[in-house]
Amino acid sequence: LFSGYVMNRTYFKNTLEKLGLGFDEWRFFKYKSAAETLSRDKMSEADREQRQAYVDDWYETVRDEICASREIPYILYDNLINEQSFFIPQVALDAGLVDTLARWSDIDKVLEKLFNTDYRGLSSKRLLDNALPQDNWGQNPKIAVVYGLGECAMDSGIRARWLEKVFLKLEKDKKVKAVVFRVDSPGGDGMASDLVAEALKKCARKKPVIVSQGQVAGSGGYWISMYGDRIYAGPNTVTGSIGVIGGWIYDNGIGKKTGMTADHVKRGDHADLLSAIRIPFINLSIPVRNLDEIEYARMEEIIRNYYQGFVEKVATGRGMSIDFVNEIAQGRFYSGVDGKELGLVDEIGGMMTAIAVARHDAGLSIDDETELVEIPRHKGLFEFKSRIPTLSADIENDPIFRYIKMFTDSPRKPLPMMIPGTYPEFEK
Repeated sequence: LFSGYVMNRTYFKNTLEKLGLGFDEWRFFKYKSAAETLSRDKMSEADREQRQAYVDDWYETVRDEICASREIPYILYDNLINEQSFFIPQVALDAGLVDTLARWSDIDKVLEKLFNTDYRGLSSKRLLDNALPQDNWGQNPKIAVVYGLGECAMDSGIRARWLEKVFLKLEKDKKVKAVVFRVDSPGGDGMASDLVAEALKKCARKKPVIVSQGQVAGSGGYWISMYGDRIYAGPNTVTGSIGVIGGWIYDNGIGKKTGMTADHVKRGDHADLLSAIRIPFINLSIPVRNLDEIEYARMEEIIRNYYQGFVEKVATGRGMSIDFVNEIAQGRFYSGVDGKELGLVDEIGGMMTAIAVARHDAGLSIDDETELVEIPRHKGLFEFKSRIPTLSADIENDPIFRYIKMFTDSPRKPLPMMIPGTYPEFEK
């Protein structure tokens, strides 16, 4: 299958209505579309615009690379995409996409022909035969590679409380000469994002901190990136999305459908906002009413203030004017290529590039033996705790459930977020 690229979203507005759930989207910035899947049944024009631009960038980046490496014209590539889509191996060979057709069992012969020499597979003995003793005394300087993966939350996802402690510890560790921060996050809780960003900023005052953005580093994921000395992204990294969203899920008939009711006593004019029907088994609380006009106006004020604070922090971190950041923000996400043109990232490059730059900025030469320290350390297969899967655990691991739960668990909270676990979706 060689059919191009598509970005797809599933919309739940009608589903929520059938379930008796209302959803009020607090959206005040043109491109901040994270809550559209709950409030609409199709894309807004603004979201369609930014997604089409992103898909176009993705398509053209891949086309440029393939056409350059295979020395084929753009028109042939486009024709293969639009007129063939499904094709047999012989078509790929005729088009110049592959060099030869062979089975895996023929790989030795292919390599011998390609390199005009006998090919011998690698073995541990051959590798050990070439190993030389290391005449190296003392402890090598360290470069820490820190991973910030998942939605921005205090104790799950990136685990902001823990990550803050990591950066504060690295700041004081004289053996660590530089830090590479690998970010792959769609954002989430603004408080969690800010906690990590401030700790990273303190660390960057003492030693080089290079940010490497993975597939997604948008919204809160960009927030935790912005104070790095340099930001590296892939050409198709989802970056930017500087904006804040909010929303309110409430009972719009689910109580009547299920027979569940809620009652309360209160003190405080707006205390009943937190009066809710609690749905058993899946641990969701559904407020019994929507916001009134006064409450909505207050929430808009909070979100706009939160957004302005986000914009000002980006301007400080990236050395931009507030007006320029406001112009390119509004919740819009960009590809890594466009992000570089706008100054949201410094260079296009992957993890190895970021590590090489960190090494250079720390004053380490290419001949210096250096130890890479991964945080958290990747665990082996047998270090994972065994568990018996349960319905609750399986549901809570679903990205859409976590997305909805973020709104129900964070009422009245501005959220610098995209959609966790589903951004972007590509078929090719």
